[in-house]
Amino acid sequence: MMDWIIRSGIRFRLLVLVGAAAMMFLGVTQLRAVTVDALPEFSPTYVEVQTEALGLSAAEVEQLITVPLEADLLNGVAWLKHIRSESVPGLSSLVLVFEPGTDPLKARQVVNERITQAKALPNVSKPPTMLEPLSSASRVLMIGLTPRNPKDLSLIDASVLAQWTIKPRLMAVRGVANVSLWGQRDQQLQVQVDPKRLAAQDVSLAQVLQTAGNAMWVSPLSFLEASTPGTGGFIDTSNQRLGIQHISPIVSAGDLAQVTVEDTPGRVVRLGDVTTVVSDHQPLIGDAATGSTPSLLLMVEKFPGASPLEVTRGLETAIDELRPGLSGLQIDTSVFRPATFIEMAMRNVGTWLLIGAVALVVVLGLVLFHWRTAVISLAAIVVSLMAAALVLQLTGATANMMILAGLVAAIGLVVDDAIVDLVRIRHRLAQDRDSAERSTAGHSTAGRSTEGPPTAGRSTIALVAAAALQARGAIIYATSITALAVLPVFFLGGPARDFYQPLALAYLVAVAASMVIALIVTPALCVLVLSRGGLSRRESAVLHWGRHRVDQTLRGVLQRPRRVLAAGAVLLVIGVGVLPLFEQSLLPSVKDPYLLIQFDGPPGTSLPEMNRITTRASGELRTIPGVRTVASQVGRAVLADQVVGINSGQLWIGLDPAADYDRAVADIGKTVRGYPGVTSDVATYEKRRTSEILSLTPDSDATDDMTVRVYGQDSDVLRAKAQEVLTMLAGVDGVMHPHMELQVQQPTMVLEVNLAAAQRFGLKPGDIRRAAATLLAGTEVGSLYEGQKIFQVVVWGTPDARHSLSSLRDLVIDTPNGGHVRLGDVAEVGIASKPTVVKREDVSRRIDVSANVSGRTVSSVQRDVSQRLKNIAFPTEYHAALLGDYAERQASVLRVLAVSIAVAIGILLLLQAAFGSWRLAAAVFVALPVALTGGILAALTSGRLITLGSLLGLLAVLGIAARHCVLLIRHYQELRAPGPAARSSCGRSSAGPCCLVLRGTRDRLGPILSTTLAIAALFVPVLILGNVAGLEIVQPMAVVVLGGLVTSAFLNLVVVPALYLSVWPRSPHHLSIDQREETGWSTALDGSQHVH
Repeated sequence: MMDWIIRSGIRFRLLVLVGAAAMMFLGVTQLRAVTVDALPEFSPTYVEVQTEALGLSAAEVEQLITVPLEADLLNGVAWLKHIRSESVPGLSSLVLVFEPGTDPLKARQVVNERITQAKALPNVSKPPTMLEPLSSASRVLMIGLTPRNPKDLSLIDASVLAQWTIKPRLMAVRGVANVSLWGQRDQQLQVQVDPKRLAAQDVSLAQVLQTAGNAMWVSPLSFLEASTPGTGGFIDTSNQRLGIQHISPIVSAGDLAQVTVEDTPGRVVRLGDVTTVVSDHQPLIGDAATGSTPSLLLMVEKFPGASPLEVTRGLETAIDELRPGLSGLQIDTSVFRPATFIEMAMRNVGTWLLIGAVALVVVLGLVLFHWRTAVISLAAIVVSLMAAALVLQLTGATANMMILAGLVAAIGLVVDDAIVDLVRIRHRLAQDRDSAERSTAGHSTAGRSTEGPPTAGRSTIALVAAAALQARGAIIYATSITALAVLPVFFLGGPARDFYQPLALAYLVAVAASMVIALIVTPALCVLVLSRGGLSRRESAVLHWGRHRVDQTLRGVLQRPRRVLAAGAVLLVIGVGVLPLFEQSLLPSVKDPYLLIQFDGPPGTSLPEMNRITTRASGELRTIPGVRTVASQVGRAVLADQVVGINSGQLWIGLDPAADYDRAVADIGKTVRGYPGVTSDVATYEKRRTSEILSLTPDSDATDDMTVRVYGQDSDVLRAKAQEVLTMLAGVDGVMHPHMELQVQQPTMVLEVNLAAAQRFGLKPGDIRRAAATLLAGTEVGSLYEGQKIFQVVVWGTPDARHSLSSLRDLVIDTPNGGHVRLGDVAEVGIASKPTVVKREDVSRRIDVSANVSGRTVSSVQRDVSQRLKNIAFPTEYHAALLGDYAERQASVLRVLAVSIAVAIGILLLLQAAFGSWRLAAAVFVALPVALTGGILAALTSGRLITLGSLLGLLAVLGIAARHCVLLIRHYQELRAPGPAARSSCGRSSAGPCCLVLRGTRDRLGPILSTTLAIAALFVPVLILGNVAGLEIVQPMAVVVLGGLVTSAFLNLVVVPALYLSVWPRSPHHLSIDQREETGWSTALDGSQHVH
């Protein structure tokens, strides 16, 4: 099959050449439009449903919204894997994660079908909203909006512009999924009520609600006449139909204040006489600032698969179009701009590739010493990488860090493919021409025909095909070994598989593309380019020097192979021994010029206090060298990606690209850690987003060896039962450090109606709640339509009536008989500790009790815990479950381990198939890790951190070492077989083992040294550029590869020859040691024919 492919490619070589050129042209045109992103799309299929309920506590949100939604509507939808929810003050968030492979559109469809039934929810919130699907990277741009002159343009005016002018334009940009606004101040007409003032005018709160609502065209209050406003209608004349449009006279707070209060017979009382009608904004759920100036922050998110560069350019174009009409706003699009990092990464990667390509050309010229061969080799490398990139694009992959890492990890094998075949083909053609020239010279001396040797044509094709087939036959085994090495990645569990799979796919595609190009394109190019002109056998000075050094080394090696093997064993032991010194960090750490600081205050911290803290921190951060911009956000925004309370904040830091990145990050971390009581964390957005998505799995909050989850409804009972479980765990042998999940709580005003007192005044609990809700949180009574804008009309208590606990107690409530009563006289008003967030898993509240295990296996401890759980009595609706997180993690680890063992067995079988010897295959299998020792030691000296790049570097070194090892031993076997190869190697048909090993090593020195130097030429520029944006994975990979190339060369040029001699079967057909010393050495070392 392989022979047919090679010969077909040579037979149709012109067509192959045209096809390769067409592929290059297609690649250049298509790849220019490829989507470039920092991260791959690895999010699981999930749907998030948010419900805004401003004014409700976390417990009320759970009771009135979350439970009905998840238990009655959304639980049990098709393909649902698990459901989890969070209830925070004013917001319910439900996340539904679906089975792997579920179509996102179908998942959204089944959820939407259930949400349409949410009309049965209590009328205490806005309708549930299903958020748009988001890419893994999510945020694509953050824009700061700051009024230039607050006296001329307030934040309310800026919010109106942002809500009704800027946001619609940005949503129209292709690829934009959502635009959220931090610090939004919705303009409202507020009818502010002072109960005492109403009582003095003998006007009830219900009259104010009715008057304000009926004054509007439309009211959401169903008990008002304005809930059914009717239509204008039309009239028909004899020749014309005239429509009727009603124009509201109320366009401002002053107009509304002139409306007469209903049910005041015999007198005219206007709203302005008994209330204060103003234009203001709603209670804030979040705020924002740029620097130390209060501002608005627009956060833009993108759809999956959308190009961040194109979306960013579209957004910036839209902003530029709007600027002339927004002269009163200072617009800053550099608050957070991920495209900046991508642009920097593309520049740095391009610089590396340019320098590396120049270095590669120079090295190929120096080691191959033949410009046509170097050109073919370079062309094969470029075509192989282009073919891999095109295939990846056809699969829908984006150009991201993981794809780049996979291609770079495979580049060593691509270079080796381009060199090995060429060297062998060139040697075979030169050897044939030398033989032909000697034959012609002999015929001429004998007086026969003086015609030269036959040129090109059929004989050249046959030689090229034979040489290519000979090289490919051995390489196919080595390529299969490297392909097997990445197989465990496809057996990872959860989002981790989707995150790392593009890397493995890119690696395999690049290796496969290189193999195809080596089979089809390289032989065709050799026939076209090398069939004419001379093929000098003169070797380069670099190879000549290397050959001389290897000869000197092998003299001692082949005399004392056991010592060499002992040295290799020591090297292997050292490599394994230093592994415990490493720390592990497999998530990419990017050099993003934008940093995200999570800045959380204690639960219950007020908005003004959070603004004060973040403003002060922003001022300090701006003084740090290298910090260019600082912006802050507190709390959350409507339909945003943050489900937090008002005590949560985020600081966005923009760094100068020319600054010392690591030092600036260290100074920023030191600064934010100086705020007592504030929890802070400094990271890039990419890292935080990756962690968030990887946590979208069942039991992701449980990180200990063992977790018992207690389910139930009442928080107090849950804590009590969790304490029992904690006590039980402490008594189990092998359990270490048991602990219970802390329930975060905050001070909350609690209002509980006194039924007896309320009855004395003819009040019901609902009457008191509704009146208090209007005075404390406000009641929307209608909407004011102004052109294309819509503003709410709200009846609300005055600020003085709702600013403290005493003012709450002094609120005046209307009684049915027209009297009034203090709220404190009919209800208990106090402060209690209540949960700040209520988390539910699979439609139930839960508390986790976790522990680690020491001295026993986790499975045995789990069996004991499961047995003891049966002895704990739980009330109705309460139960405990030993989570399967450890079992699942262990199953995932065991699955990967089983696959890894199968891969190791597969590699051993491939080695046996390549060599035809179990002894030799086993010996090489054990020796191959020696090649990795140099990379491990290099990583140790560069930071003692095993990163994703380090592992990929080890993979690259393993692939190179395996190839060279297989080809070297196969060459030994070719020389050992009876025939012309053996006779030409040592001048006799039965050469000694020392002679054959020496000769075979010298023959393979050219390709080994050429590949090693070429790969080093590609990776050395990475060390020069350093750990910069775009090279975060490549830089540690370069360190490991360069260190591994040294031990790989040592393995193949020193250890493998000694190893082969050690397993050489003793046979009477071979020379004795004394004969080997007398004959083999002199014959081998005096040979003048070299194979590169």
